[in-house]
Amino acid sequence: MSETQNAFLKSRFTPAVLPEVYAPRRELLSVLHKAASRHFVYVGAPAGSGKTVSALLWLNASGRKSIWIGLNEYDNATAVFYKQLALGIFSIQPDNEGMRGLLTDSHFSATPIEHTIRLITEMRPDDALCAIVLDDAHLVTNFEIIKSLPAVLERLPRTFVTLILSRNPMPESFRRIIVEDSELSLAHLRFSPDEIRLYFQSLGRFLSPEEAQFAFVSTDGLAIGVNAVAMSGHIELGKSASVFAQYFEDHIWNTWDDRTRDFCLKTSVLDEFTPYFAERLTGYGDAPEIMERLSRTNAFLSHLHEDIYRFHHLFQEFLRDKVHRSDVDVIALYKTAAEFYRENGEYSMALRFWLDSGDYKGADAFLLLFMFHNNHGDIAGYVDFLRLYFMRDFPEKAFKDAPALHVCCAWYYYMTGQYKEYEHHADEGYKHIMRIALYDPKFVEFAMLMYSVDHRSEMLDKVKRFGVFGKLVKGFSKDGIIRYIASFTHNLPYAHRSSYDYSEVLRTHENIVKIRKSAFITLLGDQAECIIPLGVSGIDYERNCLGAAYEEMRLLNRQLTERNSVELRVSSKFLYHSILLHMGRTEEADAALNDLNAFVNSSAPFFLSNLEAYKTKIALLDCDMAAAKAWLDSYYVVEVTYMELYKLFQHFTTARAYMVTGDGVNARKYVTMLRAFGQKLNRVCDYCEASVLLAALDWAEGNKKEAVAVLSDALERLQHYGYSRMVIDEGAAVLPILKRIASQIGKQGYTGKLKREFVNECMISAYAFAKQHKGVAAYHVRQQKPVKLSKQQKNIITLLSKGYTNAQICEVTGRKITTIKTHTSLAYEKLSVNSAMDAVLKARELGLI
Repeated sequence: MSETQNAFLKSRFTPAVLPEVYAPRRELLSVLHKAASRHFVYVGAPAGSGKTVSALLWLNASGRKSIWIGLNEYDNATAVFYKQLALGIFSIQPDNEGMRGLLTDSHFSATPIEHTIRLITEMRPDDALCAIVLDDAHLVTNFEIIKSLPAVLERLPRTFVTLILSRNPMPESFRRIIVEDSELSLAHLRFSPDEIRLYFQSLGRFLSPEEAQFAFVSTDGLAIGVNAVAMSGHIELGKSASVFAQYFEDHIWNTWDDRTRDFCLKTSVLDEFTPYFAERLTGYGDAPEIMERLSRTNAFLSHLHEDIYRFHHLFQEFLRDKVHRSDVDVIALYKTAAEFYRENGEYSMALRFWLDSGDYKGADAFLLLFMFHNNHGDIAGYVDFLRLYFMRDFPEKAFKDAPALHVCCAWYYYMTGQYKEYEHHADEGYKHIMRIALYDPKFVEFAMLMYSVDHRSEMLDKVKRFGVFGKLVKGFSKDGIIRYIASFTHNLPYAHRSSYDYSEVLRTHENIVKIRKSAFITLLGDQAECIIPLGVSGIDYERNCLGAAYEEMRLLNRQLTERNSVELRVSSKFLYHSILLHMGRTEEADAALNDLNAFVNSSAPFFLSNLEAYKTKIALLDCDMAAAKAWLDSYYVVEVTYMELYKLFQHFTTARAYMVTGDGVNARKYVTMLRAFGQKLNRVCDYCEASVLLAALDWAEGNKKEAVAVLSDALERLQHYGYSRMVIDEGAAVLPILKRIASQIGKQGYTGKLKREFVNECMISAYAFAKQHKGVAAYHVRQQKPVKLSKQQKNIITLLSKGYTNAQICEVTGRKITTIKTHTSLAYEKLSVNSAMDAVLKARELGLI
């Protein structure tokens, strides 16, 4: 890396320059120094309370190397946020080749958290004291970022201190790294009357105690208010921080010349800007001089790094309110900004500003660039970007002027499992397909793919109508559109139940012939000839026809080459391992899993989350408590309000993990949502898998009548396809329910649709599987019986609760260490725990100690 690049990288994360005039805040600095000794500091206070200047003062006093990262709402995507953080850390050691290699890795956006952690481990040992400041952290609301960030920051060397500046209270997940005396609030930042007097004194003005008190009351001690009063020279009793805008209007804004005010109004539409960008936006050739003057005099414009500037948030809100009430041509400003970003290849920002301009008739070009140049195979990242742009409330005019917006919105809602919104936008897209075609044929291909996954009609019915779309496309994208805009499996392991449940399509040879002749195959391009046999093998796997599935996969593996998409290849490896595992071919399965691990890590890191979900699911077959807890602690397991399609496999693993840990409430929440998702979107496999889990949960909790009804319903649906694998896999958890159902079928007068042969086949196979695996409901079943500890076991757990070691317990009880360990092990088994702390907590929860 050249010296010029190094200099730019370092300057990019350099803190803003302290204004020429500022209050020293010695007491606050003392508090910050003490908090920093804990390595992590959270400053949560409202806008204008002085968080930024206080952090700058502390950095200045500490003498640490500094990484200042100013965040905005468009950093709310996991990949974007962690790229910023990783770049900031790299700026400390810009000549570190290992770190640079990770930053420039094409897979960074697919696994940003893992890459950032690996980047930290590549840091060379260094005694230099450093600090990272995450400014405006309240703008980051992404659950994955909030949950994962503490674990990432903990990996930083002990020479680092991290300051997190936010308007919001501290997230609960941060409590693992932020202790009580390193959490600062408005109470710590607020100016006292004495500090106000000292600040004014440094400006050559002397206030009486009464005037200082007036200034405190009028500003509520907020830094921005105190600064405004100091700049204006006016103190008015009765004013508060909420009327800062009036202070600025009366005593500062009105004193500026028209040119400066016009410059500020026009540049306020930008979050950050350079002098060149400002000159382009305003037409002022002396933009650099204006910006330097405003920054130097602390007029609420901060010089961030290199040539990047940003207005203080409260001042920017003041300006934006004013610009929309002025005669400034805001639409032209937005369009100029959009064109600027497009020229610089920043298509996401270009789309944002063009949409903000309200000229939706010109949005198609920006939409096309966004859709086809921002996706790199990582569906999670793609959804993050879409969420930022398509969760806004577009006016009706937007869709009239740019009907292609319906296609993009439908795609977003489809991937996030919001079926009602998807249906609305899909229907509107179909209605206006002729107009959409006028913009660009790629939009029609996108609409065709959207139609192919529409849950309201069978794929075989769609086959007849694909030709209508095809007539509007002069030439299909080379190799199929899925190579450019969408994942066929949406990052799900199994192709036959991925973007769509293809059970009915692949059920018979006749159906497969029909689909091969449809325009749908044109969309898939040269991948189709491998996708179809992969799906057929998946269907045989669901039918527990493992021999046939194995032979199909062997043939397919011979056909697959590097020309096939990475995702298709990794899906085939998932299925191949599943088949070998259930065939009991242990050595081959181990080799296949090693191959899968290596391939995902080297070529398909966007599958890592699902790979971990898959491996956890296997461990949960044996009710592995440690695996369940580790999964639930993962950063990608967060609170959900709806089932995102692209995370569906992970959600099933989460449901199983909750069952294993005995959290029936959350387990029921997940399986109920998954079941509803499967039913609403006509996904038979998802519906039935969730139903099997729900039945197991009901039976374990004593709701036997409900369990029989739920599993019977699932079996009737599965019987149509001959599917039994998802029932067999739950083994011991469903075996007693299957026996009850088999008994009912055998009774005279049974009028249900279930066939004795199908239920018996499921029961026999589940029985064999239960001999090898405990099943996810083992904990629930065990807990139906009250836990009883022996007198010695209870005594040992009581001593453990008081902090005694095994050696100390030996002294107190007079027993040998082997005896103590035996009693402890038996107590752990009864309590279904693996550690002393968990044993104590569980025993207290059950009232045993």
